Amino acid sequence: MRDFLEERGMALAVGVLALVIVLAGLWFVLAGRGEEGQRPVSVVETFDTPATSRLGRELTAALDVLQALQSGEGISTQSCERCRFLSQAADVYKVKAVGLLETIRVLEGAISGSRDGLADAERNGLIRNLAQQQKVAGRVILGLMSFADAIKDCEQERLCRRDDPLRAAETMPLDCRRDQAVLQSSVQRIERLADRVIDEARQCQRFSCPVMQCDKAAGLSDDLAIVETSLAELAGGRLALPGVGELAPASGLATVLGSVERGLVALAVQSAETKIEPDALMARADDMKAGLGAWLQETESRHGVQETSWRVSALMGEIDVAAEWARAGEGADHTRAYFQSLSRAILSAARLDAALAMSEENQASATLGVAEGPICGARELGQAYLKVGQARAALNFCRAKSACPSARTPEAVPHRSAASRGLGAYAAVTGALPLDEARARDASVAQSAPVELSFQRQRFRSGEVLRVRADTRASACLIEDGAIALVRAGSPARRAQRYQLDGGNVSEILLAAPTEPGRYAVRVFASANRGGGTLRDEVVSVEPLAVGCSGFSGLWDTDFGRLYLTERDGEITGSYRRNDTTPLPGLFVGQRRGNVAEGIWLSELGRGGARLRLTDGGTRFVGSWGVTPERVDGAGQWNGACLGYRH
Repeated sequence: MRDFLEERGMALAVGVLALVIVLAGLWFVLAGRGEEGQRPVSVVETFDTPATSRLGRELTAALDVLQALQSGEGISTQSCERCRFLSQAADVYKVKAVGLLETIRVLEGAISGSRDGLADAERNGLIRNLAQQQKVAGRVILGLMSFADAIKDCEQERLCRRDDPLRAAETMPLDCRRDQAVLQSSVQRIERLADRVIDEARQCQRFSCPVMQCDKAAGLSDDLAIVETSLAELAGGRLALPGVGELAPASGLATVLGSVERGLVALAVQSAETKIEPDALMARADDMKAGLGAWLQETESRHGVQETSWRVSALMGEIDVAAEWARAGEGADHTRAYFQSLSRAILSAARLDAALAMSEENQASATLGVAEGPICGARELGQAYLKVGQARAALNFCRAKSACPSARTPEAVPHRSAASRGLGAYAAVTGALPLDEARARDASVAQSAPVELSFQRQRFRSGEVLRVRADTRASACLIEDGAIALVRAGSPARRAQRYQLDGGNVSEILLAAPTEPGRYAVRVFASANRGGGTLRDEVVSVEPLAVGCSGFSGLWDTDFGRLYLTERDGEITGSYRRNDTTPLPGLFVGQRRGNVAEGIWLSELGRGGARLRLTDGGTRFVGSWGVTPERVDGAGQWNGACLGYRH
């Protein structure tokens, strides 16, 4: 999994300043002479509780699943003790989710009921708290839904019983002499498909913005889920063949397994409301795998590969997958995949516990054919199970990186146990599902259409304003917000001050040309949850200002630091920094009328109008500025003297 998930956590340092047109309060349009900036968007958002309504619906759906399990719906026996660790995690998440939803509703009531009675700072504090609580609640509910689904799987698989009449009726009994050749060829076919899916995911990882046929990919993921569980059922001998028993497992495994199960539940509880630090998470995952790995190494050196060995390897792999998803990012897709992987790991531990408890009564009986463990070909089936699990993780990684919707509703997703759906595990593996190599086309990816960038020109002067038009509508990786930056051409992708783009839209962005001449690139990045890769690199040149000042063009020493101005066809644009420690430049965009320039300034402080008038033969200017685009005075003076330019 490391091959598919690394680099997914690339940080997206999106600027909060006034340089991107769609950002609240800092966007403006200057289509012609004398036009004013767009009015700023209010920083106070009205909450009509759509997010809370959605959270409430999702919580109700998860609680309904738990209630159905507690009342015994769809379960013919009493609750299985081996599912208790999943139940413990679900109980914690249920309490947290209910409490968070109550807190959210209290906060919403306080905001909506006191619109005029709160100071702006207090009201905005409540809004920030509400947004944080909604984010945490969304995470907790995702976890609750995953654990509820895993409990349902655990109960329906009847892990507390070795033999199950329902399974006996639905699953074809195996005869090694008759079925081994068919099983082996089927396993090879499934593994070839899994390898093709993994190869497509590697291609997906290389693309900066992959797209795929989402419906077909979702269907393939569902079928792989069924065959994965079917392989587990066959390899684990859920219907033990007469006369075939398994070797007695090493006594230490039960102790190690109990420790791992408790560790997984503790991990689930501690990561309910917030993501655990990656280093701490990986260390805990390594600790859990170390005990299992030690048992595996000792057992295989003494007894050879046992039927339980592949289950131990599978559990270790699923712990790894959960840890990698947690490390990959904090978006909804990553969080959902993390909780699903974590619940799968706990369910695998329950399955291993059930396998260890199987009776050895038939061990002395006559064996059939070339059996390994409870059925023929258990080792090959176990290896195929692991390969299919890797393929599913790879496919779902690519679905998350592509512009596919999130996972479908539980009702639309087939149950993970093939036998419980009336499709026998043997039939699912040997051909009832269309899982040949041709099916790999459903996992194929292609590069999305690029973002369209257009400029007024390709050559700019030091400090001049670059007006960039970005059309993100055709790019699948910019359906949600992406980012744009101006960087030195050829520089590493990560070294850039980025500004937020309005996804799925046409935006006009203003960037300040660097004061140091050279070749630069306007670089567009995908949104973080689509990989954050570079989508477009458009090279521009920056030339030095001429020596001295001609009209307003030149370098000026002003009340607000050095101001670089360039005049083209009556329009004057430029940038300035208040001091050497100012992280980002401010901008000036205006029109010239005689010896007067009138326009708008923008900086990290906000935006407003300004008027500059040349004096002393064009070697100085005097001016004023305001705090709204409509006012060019009233806030202070803005005076400057020509410095010329030396580079």
